[in-house]
Amino acid sequence: MQAQTTISDQKLTGDIKKDLVRLLPIGTVKADIIDGVQQNPRQMELTKKLQSSIAQNYEWFVDYMKAVPQGEKIPYHVKLGLTKQEYMELMGFMDNIEMVSTGTENISIQIKNDVIYFKSQNKLSKLDSLTIDLKSNMVSFGKIKIPFADKLNITSDKNALKSKWMGYSWVLEEPKDLDANAMKDLNSLKMRQYKFTIGKLEKTGKTYMSLKGREIENGAKTIDFELPIQF
Repeated sequence: MQAQTTISDQKLTGDIKKDLVRLLPIGTVKADIIDGVQQNPRQMELTKKLQSSIAQNYEWFVDYMKAVPQGEKIPYHVKLGLTKQEYMELMGFMDNIEMVSTGTENISIQIKNDVIYFKSQNKLSKLDSLTIDLKSNMVSFGKIKIPFADKLNITSDKNALKSKWMGYSWVLEEPKDLDANAMKDLNSLKMRQYKFTIGKLEKTGKTYMSLKGREIENGAKTIDFELPIQF
């Protein structure tokens, strides 16, 4: 007898349109909302100390971050508010951070004229404004257009999802390449960032999907949300 191949067994092809249809099966799925972080009391204690120190030395921190290449860890400095030993301990915790589910919601996924639509409720009700146009490879959140950014290939399981995974991302950033000097004058800061990510987890075969939105007007956050789910 030939074994049947399920969607969870299939690898991504690199063809975005085909892969999106595989990752987003038509019908209703039960999704885990994975917006919780597993932390022990010691990790929480060190994190609060770090956050407090950054808040007190914010202008210095912005300048300090200029020299840190994107994606790399922040080098230790006494102004981070921790001893070097405490900082190394915290970095060890960060390497083993794990996202955990805080609840579940049903999501209805439909496709019409090569456009994927979502319908959910409660914590995931923002997904009602999300669409994916398979023809133009454009993600929309309401009237906001989020262009395709990159293919993703996470080759290590040392991440918050605890799995290698492959997928795609769409990103809108305005202004692009925000200058660190602009971050100093928070009262006049105006920016918006939206990101949609979707992929397939190697460990479980599940679909991982995340929608983030952030807008700042004159230094005040007017929109700030993140909806990471898996199903």
